Amino acid sequence: MQQIIEQRHKKQLAVMRGFLEGRRFFKAYDALELVKETELGLRKDGCTPKLHHQLSVGRLITTLEPHLLFPEESIASAFLHDLLEDHHEWKHNDLVCRFGERIADAVGVLTKKDGSMSKEKTAYFSQMSLCPIASVVKLADRGYNLQTMGGVFSSQKKLDYCDEVDTFFFPMIRTARRKFPSQYGAYENLKILLRCQTALVREYENAIRSYKSAQGANQ
Repeated sequence: MQQIIEQRHKKQLAVMRGFLEGRRFFKAYDALELVKETELGLRKDGCTPKLHHQLSVGRLITTLEPHLLFPEESIASAFLHDLLEDHHEWKHNDLVCRFGERIADAVGVLTKKDGSMSKEKTAYFSQMSLCPIASVVKLADRGYNLQTMGGVFSSQKKLDYCDEVDTFFFPMIRTARRKFPSQYGAYENLKILLRCQTALVREYENAIRSYKSAQGANQ
């Protein structure tokens, strides 16, 4: 199984490199290579390369390209969105020097923790709703997390993730969509994706709970 996942990952990585070269998105290409060097090892499932998360979020962003104000910067930020939080040797100014202020600022907005301090959730999502790049990347990031949390998260954590979508993500979409109406197609696409994913997760988890409850009653 791990070999199949690795082969698929390598193919997707090669396709992404070709896409970025073809678009002459060299900043995004550089961001991908940087994250490839820093995200080593496997994810919590024990078989998926860590880089696959950033690569997958970036792949989703590429499908929204016609609807984005800053396509290359959005893709680059998708690759880099966990860098400051997970690799403390990297600072905001380092990203400014290498990728420019627009990408660095978006990554800063996406970063939930600054050292040991975590941003308050309402303020965090409010700040993202005012950034055309961060708002899109965060939605794509949650879409990937909902897709891949099976077998990794507890049932309660899965449902908590779904509740967060209702409480924070959908209001963020409404605010960002009003502020950046030219990105309407991207927000609408991601809203539908999250709505479908959360409905499926809830239906599945409720079915499992009902089954376990029935099994317990029959014993």
